[in-house]
Amino acid sequence: MKRKISRVEANAETWLPEASHFGNLLGNNGIKYAIFGAGALAVQNVMIRPTIDIDFVVNDYEKAIAILREQPELNSSNLQKERDGIQVADFYFKSGITIQIWDDNMYSLPMTEDSWKRIAFKPVGGYDSIWSISMEDLIVSKVGRYTQQIKNSSYEANKNVRDIVTSIQALARPDFKYVIQRLEEGARRETLAKFSKIHNLSWYFVREVEIYRKMTESLNGEKIGQFIASILGKSKSASVEYWLLHNLRKVQSISKFKLDFMLDDKNCSILLQRWKSILEIKGDRAVISAKEIQEYVESLKPETLSEYAKKLICSGKQKPQT
Repeated sequence: MKRKISRVEANAETWLPEASHFGNLLGNNGIKYAIFGAGALAVQNVMIRPTIDIDFVVNDYEKAIAILREQPELNSSNLQKERDGIQVADFYFKSGITIQIWDDNMYSLPMTEDSWKRIAFKPVGGYDSIWSISMEDLIVSKVGRYTQQIKNSSYEANKNVRDIVTSIQALARPDFKYVIQRLEEGARRETLAKFSKIHNLSWYFVREVEIYRKMTESLNGEKIGQFIASILGKSKSASVEYWLLHNLRKVQSISKFKLDFMLDDKNCSILLQRWKSILEIKGDRAVISAKEIQEYVESLKPETLSEYAKKLICSGKQKPQT
């Protein structure tokens, strides 16, 4: 596990030119890369904010860290693996910025052939253009961070929720099929505790909807609601349906259920139609038992952990290497 180093957020005036510089450094040396995190927010014109790290995911990890090690302004580095065996290298520079190099993943989300095809080449805050992950991957990569971080840092947890809803607001034409696919491919732990459970990101998404809803009060809630409703309506994940059904059982009111999960009429109707064999509906009232929910969920396609989640579990059992 990495040793903890106390760091502070760098202002945009400091990190934006550095992000442009190091992105082009990687690209000019033949490395396929993409910036994510706060850097992707800036490149994708979502927002520009302070950040602690400038994060790059690369397809040639060893070559990338060799290049960063040669930089004259390097102060120190840390190449120890993260929890669960995730390969990431930290490079601390005299300017105060930190560059993180990630080995073909974004902590909770693996890069795939499809995700590499979707990266975008755009200016970063008025500086030279660099490659960024797609908007869909930007959103999905942050799902679950609130759940994972809220006990240790409400500031960081809420910052990630703001990143998600602001990115949804800025995304013109969402690829919902791809978002659902990525929610199933990605994974993270419930908390930062070593022995907490690992779940696919869809498990977190449905549980964090209430937090996303509260954050939309000062934003375009309608557009964000349409995005969330479309994902919930189109997703047939057992963990998503389980959570939705138990919440409907708890509130018993269809209108309250719609409000809680930001569902529009279309996607609420899709869900109710899907569940018509197990729901007793009288006007606004919907009744279902816990036993009926359990039997319904068991009738669905068995939900398994993604290959990435299995890899995290397997790697986490091994002793970290330097």
